[in-house]
Amino acid sequence: MNELFGLAALAAAIAGGVAASIGLWLRPKPVVEYWRSLVNWGIQLLLSMAAVFWVGFLGISTPGCSPNCDWGLLEYNFRGFMIVTALIQLVTLLLIVALRRHRRVRFVPLAGVAVTIGLCVVSSVVAYKAMLFF
Repeated sequence: MNELFGLAALAAAIAGGVAASIGLWLRPKPVVEYWRSLVNWGIQLLLSMAAVFWVGFLGISTPGCSPNCDWGLLEYNFRGFMIVTALIQLVTLLLIVALRRHRRVRFVPLAGVAVTIGLCVVSSVVAYKAMLFF
C-alpha cells in the first residue's frame, strides 16, 4: 500500500510539474486563476488520498462480520474507487491545462472535489452494505 501511494505521489508531482511548465513556457500566458487552480488541484489530490484511505480502512475494520462479510464486494469496491479517484485527478488536471486561459478554470478543482466526496459517500455505503451493517 505504501508503494502504491508513493508511486501516486510521484506521478502527481510529475503531472503538476508538467502543468506548471506549460503555464510558464507556452504562449499566451494563462490567467491568474490557473495558478490558484493548480494549488487547489494539490489540495484535491490530498483529499482524494484521504478518501482512498477512508474507503480502504472501511474494508479492514470489520471486527464482527467475518463469517458474513462479502469480501469480494469489499475488494472490488476499494479497487474501483481507487481507479475512479485516479481518473478524476487526471481529468481534472487535463481540464485545468486545457482551460488555462479562461477565468472559469477555478471551478474545475472544486467540481473534482465535489465528485470525489460524492463517490466516497457512495463507496462507503457500498462497503457498509458488504459488511452487512445495514
